[in-house]
Amino acid sequence: MGFAQANAELSQVQTVYLMPMANGFDQYLANRLRNVPQIRVVTDASKADAVFTDRIGAAFEAKLEEIEVTAKEKMAAATAPLPQDDPKADSKQGFKFAPKIVSSIGRGRGTYFLVDRRSRLVLWSTYQTPKDFQSKSLHETAGKIAGELEKDFTGGKTGKK
Repeated sequence: MGFAQANAELSQVQTVYLMPMANGFDQYLANRLRNVPQIRVVTDASKADAVFTDRIGAAFEAKLEEIEVTAKEKMAAATAPLPQDDPKADSKQGFKFAPKIVSSIGRGRGTYFLVDRRSRLVLWSTYQTPKDFQSKSLHETAGKIAGELEKDFTGGKTGKK
């Protein structure tokens, strides 16, 4: 029963943003996820339903918070009326606090998480380690992860033969 519920939450994901990962693995994973028909990889985190990451913790939470602030700013800018020529208004715009820098000392090696951007629930995770950090190994490992995710999206049935 827990699997069915997790699968239902997972099936709500249509767009995924990949956080930067160790050894550029996010690039390999983006390439392989492109072949999973249930999801689209987006380059704008504020447009994603979920976020793929290789680490969770305080630094990840800070980045999610930054993404939400950016999404709210974009929404406000899109709905705001065009500014009038007011010299005082110009002097007040453009000031933002720098994002809080938080370090993640011990990174998880080989564990990958798909996290709902809004609820912050871990919807899916896997453990896969490449045998080395050569391009071929990273590409193969990304393929395994994408295949596993696709199986979980479809309940174990993939369109591949």
